[in-house]
Amino acid sequence: MGKIEFANCQDVRNQKKIQELDCPRCHEPEGIEAFVKDGILAEDGVCDNCGYILPEGTELEEVE
Repeated sequence: MGKIEFANCQDVRNQKKIQELDCPRCHEPEGIEAFVKDGILAEDGVCDNCGYILPEGTELEEVE
C-alpha cells in the first residue's frame, strides 16, 4: 500500500484568506481588506476610506 501524507491538510487549514469587506461605518464597498481564518478575522482590518477598525477575533457573520 502507498504512503499517505497528511502534512498538507494541516497547512491548508492554517492558511489565511484575504477578503474585501464593506465598511460597516461608511459603507465603502470593499473598503476593508481582511485576513480571515476559520470565519474569524486573524488580524485587525482597517477601512481605507474612514479608518474604522474591525478588531482581530471578529466573526465574519457579525460583519456581513
